[in-house]
Amino acid sequence: MSMPVEVYRDQIIRAVTGNQPAMVFRVVDETALRRLSDRLAESERAHALLRAKGYGGTGLLLDELAALVPDKP
Repeated sequence: MSMPVEVYRDQIIRAVTGNQPAMVFRVVDETALRRLSDRLAESERAHALLRAKGYGGTGLLLDELAALVPDKP
């Protein structure tokens, strides 16, 4: 199960600003932060779907896992 986009958003803020609560910081570019958070959530979901369909093994990066999917005929 993937984490909600808001969790990624808060993790990004904490990674940049330190270990303080994300809600105490003013975000300068909310659109960019939302795009990054959305992409992380989508990537995690895609990774989980590919693994559930039997592609790859533990520890593969998403691009390595996607490379295992056969080309469309």
